[in-house]
Amino acid sequence: MPNIISSDTVIVGGGITGLYTFYKLKQLKGVNHTVSLFEATGRFGGRIETVEMGGFLAEYGPMRFEKLAQPLLMDLIAELGLETKPFVPYTAAKDPDSLFDLTFDESGGKCSGSKLTTLELLKLGILRLLNASGGDMNDPNDPRHRAWWATLDEEYYSYVRSKASYNGKYLYEIGLWNALSLVLSHHAVNKIINYGTFYHFIHFNPNAAEWIIFWLRGLHPDDELVGIKQGTESLIQELVRKLDSGPELSGSLHLNHRLTALFSQPDGRVLLEFKTENKTENKIGNKTDNNVVKVLAKHVVLALPRCPLMQLRPLLPEYIGELVDSVISIPLVKCFFVNENPWWNEFTPPQTRASSTPAREIHYAFRKDGNRKRGIVMIYGDPPSMRYWSPFVRQQEHLRAELNLDKRLVESYLQYLRSNPDNTDVEDIEAEAELISCFGIRDWSREPFEAGCHIWKAGVHTKEVIKELTAFSLQGSQISNKNIHICGEAYSDFQGFIEGGLRTALQVIKHII
Repeated sequence: MPNIISSDTVIVGGGITGLYTFYKLKQLKGVNHTVSLFEATGRFGGRIETVEMGGFLAEYGPMRFEKLAQPLLMDLIAELGLETKPFVPYTAAKDPDSLFDLTFDESGGKCSGSKLTTLELLKLGILRLLNASGGDMNDPNDPRHRAWWATLDEEYYSYVRSKASYNGKYLYEIGLWNALSLVLSHHAVNKIINYGTFYHFIHFNPNAAEWIIFWLRGLHPDDELVGIKQGTESLIQELVRKLDSGPELSGSLHLNHRLTALFSQPDGRVLLEFKTENKTENKIGNKTDNNVVKVLAKHVVLALPRCPLMQLRPLLPEYIGELVDSVISIPLVKCFFVNENPWWNEFTPPQTRASSTPAREIHYAFRKDGNRKRGIVMIYGDPPSMRYWSPFVRQQEHLRAELNLDKRLVESYLQYLRSNPDNTDVEDIEAEAELISCFGIRDWSREPFEAGCHIWKAGVHTKEVIKELTAFSLQGSQISNKNIHICGEAYSDFQGFIEGGLRTALQVIKHII
């Protein structure tokens, strides 16, 4: 076939999962196995984005990771010569509006008990659904709960995923909102939804088993949260550097190549067509023909989230398309504001003022150089709070964080300082606006990503779905060699984190080597 590039494996998607798949194939197969990676946009990294803002590293994408629960990521960080740093644990707001008297509510107002935070309420709901700790099911802080929680491992999570049940119903068949409503009052669940300053997504009613596992990992007593000292995007930069430094004939990376077609071939290989924005000679030495690049591959890895996969759905077998639609795309927004004379300090805890601001979480960083004080605040939201911030995004196709574009974003942030009743330390709000030297916003609900993370829908037996997506044949393929592979955070057993994407990459590689 003239003018067609041949490659043993083609990877579609230049996010962390695609790059990691390339990296591991290069380690395991060496120069005798050719790999070509194609990314539709003009940058590698996908939803990972770190931006330097006024001397601070602003993480517009992933920012925190469980040190023990995510060994693949920790190994990768070490291999790439990077370092971790402590990240504050998941916390709940503790202002009076955020607290909940569970005893008073569940007794119909007949008696009162100690008030719980929304995180304690969520923990209590999970403990009641699993009913395995042997502790007091009215006290989320009973030491017996902690002792039981500390014993949990991947084997137990696998049990929860496939076999755990409540009242004769498997948890994976139930939405999380429905499940919690079986063990907590409506008012208690509403309190978590409205005031929970952490990653809960109850209002999306996801697969109860999967999101319970998320929190069993996240609140494991022996684990800790960390960030990456050099910034999360340093993972991408170092991977690209390593992949670009090898023998040219064994691998290649390509930006601005969008997959438009997949065709099965009589010999079992797959013909891919990419539309490219560049008419000049590309990196693998072949000129484009009418902006189309054709590649013939033995294996195709689709390292993509739900949005681009749904766009490719007509090219996939019908049953695979249905499985691709098994996840919910979770829109998220992040805003950062650098302040040259911050009202907060190094001791200001996360979630301060979160319950009186349109935000799911608020985090603060502070630095003092001599007499000069500087700080950065991060506002993190999902629906409905993110709808307050989204109008300040200028671009429809939102490929990068927008910096210093719409000053109404600053005004809208300061509006909540102005209206906050305990805001006695900010004397002049207008003067405060002048102190914000840099600001930015990232709305992950916009194309090309549609989501900051993904969660499985209720009723999905995730173990079986992941198995089907890991290896399958194209419709009409004359050879059932299962050489199409889907991987990534969206279709993993560790959603919301890089670790999920890395896990699925290793599962896919087993079918290639």
